[in-house]
Amino acid sequence: TANKGTALMVCRSCGKKGDHWTAKCPYKDLVDTLDRPPTSDGPAALNDPAKSSYVPPRLRKDAVYQDGGHDMRRRNDENSVRVTNLSEDTREPDLLELFRAFGPVSRVYVALDQRTGSSRGFGFVNFVQREDAEKAISKLNGYGYDNLILHVEWATPRPSN
Repeated sequence: TANKGTALMVCRSCGKKGDHWTAKCPYKDLVDTLDRPPTSDGPAALNDPAKSSYVPPRLRKDAVYQDGGHDMRRRNDENSVRVTNLSEDTREPDLLELFRAFGPVSRVYVALDQRTGSSRGFGFVNFVQREDAEKAISKLNGYGYDNLILHVEWATPRPSN
């Protein structure tokens, strides 16, 4: 027999008893559990990898960035060139157009001010081949671009944490 105030309903999404209905489950977007029978421990089951079918995006087999969680936007220090003295109007397509004449470019990044959206005056260009980066440095260091003289050099490696 059920006591007054106890719920007989079990959420099919998270398995929690009585607190909410399946359609209003606050945990339904976190885990797809409709294939499993409900459990009585509710949201605690979401944190247990043995009870969950959720796989974080960086650990999925088709993940674009499987090298320890580094995504494609992160620079490869080996072939990375730092460009300074950029004008406020410079954007990533501008740098791509300038640097791709020296060889295939894998990534272009221009640092932008978060408040104004204008360039902070520096950026990075990653080349597929180190030789192409060397050519770009020798030709573009001291080059006049957008009424400023560019300073192009090898990017210093990021400190390892």
